[in-house]
Amino acid sequence: MNSGRPETMENLPALYTIFQGEVAMVTDYGAFIKIPGCRKQGLVHRTHMSSCRVDKPSEIVDVGDKVWVKLIGREMKNDRIKVSLSMKVVNQGTGKDLDPNNVIIEQEERRRRSFQDYTGQKITLEAVLNTTCKKCGCKGKEEKETQRQKII
Repeated sequence: MNSGRPETMENLPALYTIFQGEVAMVTDYGAFIKIPGCRKQGLVHRTHMSSCRVDKPSEIVDVGDKVWVKLIGREMKNDRIKVSLSMKVVNQGTGKDLDPNNVIIEQEERRRRSFQDYTGQKITLEAVLNTTCKKCGCKGKEEKETQRQKII
């Protein structure tokens, strides 16, 4: 697909531009849309297809369908341009912008970023790990656990 030239963002529409594109491919996680005027395709993730939950993107769109999309993100990753599109902020009948100030998009981005910040952190239970049982002297357990073991 790459003709030897590095990909550039020059031919892409500007950020938050609305345009009508054709569905090129449908996957389990979304649909790839042909961007008019360039050879690039953008991804409409299933979370950006509708304001309702979408489990199967193939139930929403088919290859060859014309859909209205808004370009909500573009970034260089490993010498490739990743283009993010949204269908849910555009009226599919008229192409009218349902989020002209990009409030919905920014809220979702903030929510996604704040969630990702915490997923990689380990949780340590120091309160239990640093305790020593007063009855038996074992580290990492409390007196209550020793009493429970004696009862059983």
